[in-house]
Amino acid sequence: MADRVEQRIAAGRAARAELQPLSETIHRLQRRMDNLYGETRHWDKKVAHGYDQLDRLERKTGSWLGSLFGRGQEQQLEDLRAELYEAEDRYDDARRRFEETRTELDDARARHDDLQLVADDYVAALDDKESGLLTAGDDTADRLRVIGTELEDLAVRLRETDDLLTSVGWSDRALDTLEFLVGRATVAAASDLAGGGILSGKAKFDELQAVDGAAAYADRCVLKLSDELRTYGERRPLRSGQPLDAGARLLDVWLDRPGLDVKAFVLVLQTRKQIPRTRDVVRQVADDLAVRRTEILAETDALTAERTALLSG
Repeated sequence: MADRVEQRIAAGRAARAELQPLSETIHRLQRRMDNLYGETRHWDKKVAHGYDQLDRLERKTGSWLGSLFGRGQEQQLEDLRAELYEAEDRYDDARRRFEETRTELDDARARHDDLQLVADDYVAALDDKESGLLTAGDDTADRLRVIGTELEDLAVRLRETDDLLTSVGWSDRALDTLEFLVGRATVAAASDLAGGGILSGKAKFDELQAVDGAAAYADRCVLKLSDELRTYGERRPLRSGQPLDAGARLLDVWLDRPGLDVKAFVLVLQTRKQIPRTRDVVRQVADDLAVRRTEILAETDALTAERTALLSG
């Protein structure tokens, strides 16, 4: 049983060593096939076009009008036939090379599939050998247990980090949307403050309502991120003041109150000022998480390599 496991490990190690260069060969052959396919299509169209030209010229030469210029057209026919024969030769050559490359690619892919099965069994063979070694109770078994525990912990930390990065992404996109809407609301509020009429007042409050919804959503995203992180401190608010109510909106639309215009403009400016601060916090979190993820992957690779060395020895 032990000898069989060692054979599987040795075969898997050899298969893994062959897989990488074979994958590169497959990519190279695929690129060559793509190029040859384009070349084949080019000469195929060239041949079809040549036959069309030849057919038209032959009909023209056979007419009574063509007989008046027979000598010149005969030369054209000879030249066209020569070009057509050359195009056919080029097409045949490209087609032949295309088929040869396809056969070579099919063989390489079949070989890759066979090796992949052996390489996959290599992982299972290592697990089988580890199970046997863990029952021995020696120093190797103790170290394998420690490595297994550490790898499990790293896997949990990696999942948590990826979840946090997802939350960071949602927060960053929410801030982008809020910033865009704040820009539109700033223009609308400034226009209404400068003396706009009923339509400009309604447009302003439509934009403010959109900003309010986007700010609330961004608040929720950042709050969720803050709750998940816990170690990055409290979030900064995305806006100051309360959203304007519907009654104030109607009054401003119909009565055009300057005081309310100023309040709306200040509200938008406060929100716009707070966005960069929050974005800086979110992006600092993203940078820290990216470093953390890199460290986790490096530790995982090192422990995996050590485990493989212990089991392959």
